[in-house]
Amino acid sequence: MALIETKDIKKDYLLGETVVHALRGVNLTIDRGEFVAIWGPSGSGKTTLLNLIGAIDEPSSGQLLIEDQEVALLSDNRRTELRNGSIGFIFQGFNLIPVLSAVENVMLPLQIKGTSFPEARDRALSRLDEVGLSDFVRNRPDKMSGGQQQRVAIARALVTNPSLVIADEPTANLDSDTSRSIIGLMRSLNEKEKTTFIFSTHDQRVLDRVERLVRLEDGMILDGGDKK
Repeated sequence: MALIETKDIKKDYLLGETVVHALRGVNLTIDRGEFVAIWGPSGSGKTTLLNLIGAIDEPSSGQLLIEDQEVALLSDNRRTELRNGSIGFIFQGFNLIPVLSAVENVMLPLQIKGTSFPEARDRALSRLDEVGLSDFVRNRPDKMSGGQQQRVAIARALVTNPSLVIADEPTANLDSDTSRSIIGLMRSLNEKEKTTFIFSTHDQRVLDRVERLVRLEDGMILDGGDKK
């Protein structure tokens, strides 16, 4: 069953007097439980497409359906509920809150959902342990390396047990051993819990592990848009 469908999605940006066509009619279907990478050169539209799939941004035209719901027809509150309840985000820029510790950053999505403090803390500590940060749970972002901040961001994305994880270059700041461990964790969640993962990446270590490659270039899908 399709989890994500984009139908002739286009996205334009206005830069001064110039119109930038970031996406030029993207048709993509992703089923529940897939482990998919969107890849292509810088500027191909990968991050733009992820932001649309995550209901962070809106297309200029075309249709986006998540769980058979057309996102454009949802209220702002319903979109927020969808993002908080079903989608985990791993942003390329981490997006950690500077004044919060690692465990507080990871707890935050659960607290927004109304999870009790003890349960939120236990689940956050468990995810931080899985990404190898059990000794850094009290550290704030400015006291962590880029790779450690990336792992906090990954733990935060996974802590709500989302049905969909959207990951923009999730291993970009990780060494080889940590990258393999994180990819293994994500693959295990995909296989055991049927969590759907959509990556945007140039990392060959990720590309070698996914089930399907979607090639994007100049805002268009050149290969892999439909599951074979």
